[in-house]
Amino acid sequence: WLRKEVRVAMEEHKDQVIEETVDKIVELFSPSKVIEYNTKYDMDGHLISFKLCIVGNIPDKKKMLTRIYDEVDSEIPYDIILYTDEEFKELSEQLSAFANRISQKGRVRYGR
Repeated sequence: WLRKEVRVAMEEHKDQVIEETVDKIVELFSPSKVIEYNTKYDMDGHLISFKLCIVGNIPDKKKMLTRIYDEVDSEIPYDIILYTDEEFKELSEQLSAFANRISQKGRVRYGR
């Protein structure tokens, strides 16, 4: 009984950390879509890192990536992959592309 409550609380905390990170990215950069596509856990089930795919109007990926890491803090380490809207649309339709895997298996946290 208690273990289930602890597990639920841990899951809610993990979700809150990811959601706060996504909210800050959306607030600062107005992407069209944010997809959580990978989460890593330790042996006890604690979230230790997560990955987000950000899709949008991105004229300079290197500059945007630097700004995200400089301006969006998270208590849990995270990684970002960036796609322009056009790239993601095209690549998500190609079965061999990583964007397709993200599109199929990821969890949309913002956008559609």
